[in-house]
Amino acid sequence: MTTRTAAPVTIETRFRAMGSEAHIVLVDGTPDLLAAGRASVERLERHWSRFVDDSELSGLNRHAGAPVIVSPDTLELVERCILASDLTGGRFDPTVGPALAALGYDRDFRAVVRGVAPVRDQAEPVPGVAGIDVDRVMGAVTLPLGVTLDPGGIGKGFAADLTAAALVEAGAAGALVDVGGDLSATGCPPAAEGWAVTVPDPLAPERELLRLALPGGAVATSGRLERTWRTTTGRAHHLIDPRTGRPVATDVVAVTVVAGEAWWAEALTKSLFLSGPDGLSSIGDAHAVLITADGVRHATPGIEATLR
Repeated sequence: MTTRTAAPVTIETRFRAMGSEAHIVLVDGTPDLLAAGRASVERLERHWSRFVDDSELSGLNRHAGAPVIVSPDTLELVERCILASDLTGGRFDPTVGPALAALGYDRDFRAVVRGVAPVRDQAEPVPGVAGIDVDRVMGAVTLPLGVTLDPGGIGKGFAADLTAAALVEAGAAGALVDVGGDLSATGCPPAAEGWAVTVPDPLAPERELLRLALPGGAVATSGRLERTWRTTTGRAHHLIDPRTGRPVATDVVAVTVVAGEAWWAEALTKSLFLSGPDGLSSIGDAHAVLITADGVRHATPGIEATLR
């Protein structure tokens, strides 16, 4: 960590991206770097959105069965999707897109919540990542026939990781990038104790659940109480159980994970929704807090002391 002789200057910007609110904070940065950070997130959204017809992700999904040349960032995202699925035993799965579309989540979420979505097709397990081929020599990805990718939150986390690292490399002393609750921080924090990160209580959003002083790394939060919509068979939420193709039915309502990188923290939140409190003992060096519908908090020792 760099030693300072003067108080750091922070600048920040907020904007909407990837269907969420984005927030960038720079330590000893410039307005041009802030603009570059926003441009980075928006560029990655254009590559990875399933709602943009000419995105690289949409191209991959349209041409399943054939190799598709993609940018290095997209290649790395697909590799992380496969790795996250493997490391979580399939509890995180990036092939849930058709299951979400069958529940009516087939366009921007702000449009979905304005009506009652028809539920299409019979629920069935999602296909999984087996057979997805990544060719680093060609710079190409081949999806098996019938498989589509929807990186979801892991795309937000990886966008935060890439953008924060690029901003520090470009000259900022420190950078924090938050895309829809997936946050990555690197370089010098604005205070000696670290980056101040607060997470609201999912059952009472006006209260804090925890407050962290983060020297660096990532925080990801996923919940099933906010992103919900009406369907012809009842309310649905966006967290899909790969085993059923329908929304997760456990009593977990929110998960926050602290890890080294935001893409991995995000994948772990999805895994813990399925495994519940029993999964807390198998998340390696990460830390987590899990809230169940009865308000009970389950936490790893490394994060338990921060609960408020």
